Amino acid sequence: MFGIMDLPSSVPGIEIRIFLAVAFTAVAAYFDVFKKKWVPNALVYGFAAAALLSNIVFFDWEASLLGFALFAVVFGIAYLLYKAGQLGGADVYALASISALLPVLPKPILVPDAPAAPYPFILSVIAPTGIFFIAHMLLRFVPFVASSIAKGKVHFNSTRLIGPILLTAAFCFFMFNLISLPVSISPVYLWLLSFLFVALLFFSLFREEIKDSMVEFVPASALQEEDVIALERMDHAVVKRLALQPLLSKKSIELLKKAGVKKVPVYTGMPFFLPHLLLGLLVAIAFGDILLYFIKL
Repeated sequence: MFGIMDLPSSVPGIEIRIFLAVAFTAVAAYFDVFKKKWVPNALVYGFAAAALLSNIVFFDWEASLLGFALFAVVFGIAYLLYKAGQLGGADVYALASISALLPVLPKPILVPDAPAAPYPFILSVIAPTGIFFIAHMLLRFVPFVASSIAKGKVHFNSTRLIGPILLTAAFCFFMFNLISLPVSISPVYLWLLSFLFVALLFFSLFREEIKDSMVEFVPASALQEEDVIALERMDHAVVKRLALQPLLSKKSIELLKKAGVKKVPVYTGMPFFLPHLLLGLLVAIAFGDILLYFIKL
């Protein structure tokens, strides 16, 4: 982990870097929402090119080298999540490009005297991004789950409850030890942790119903590269024989067609990510790392 003394204290061309990061992310978010998650390759490649070129045009040994390093590390981690079907291809490039454009943010726009985060700026972006994403997921799925319970479609048993019970016990143990620490912790921070715990508990308890609501059986002829398939809803023998992965490739589609599979369960209802990333980016640029406001060491 980077220490605060290891990070550059200034980043050349910061205004242009901020503009590029916000502009590219905003356009990508538009395509994500209004073009059914289809973000043009020219846009994501252009985003990456602008990010890397910025570190050449505004070259600074510390800032530029950190920008290049962060692009590689974040891209690598995000790519693994992409291959696992947890992120879209455009999400990978957006995260890596923001990391390279803004390796650090010396001064937030609206709160220039805000505490500096002792780690790269992308981590300050991910925190509010995650909060916005989780809040959206709750607003989307709580009514659906409540309706399913009312209709008697949800059944509770020991297998379903054991995970949430263990999660609750772990959270209580964590909170007890956190409150016992000899530091001053803002009540807002404790409320934030509680909100995240409730969300995690909800998703853990109703995971199967939420996943099923996002799945649609699509004809093999209509499959597209980068579709994410629900392997758990398919014949396990077929999955093993064809060596299928969550993320569909052109080869996988051809194998499915040759195997005579008529319909494939695809996660067509997966939530958007880029709009939440845009909101998280704007919050971090305007206010800095929001978590540092809540912890007073």
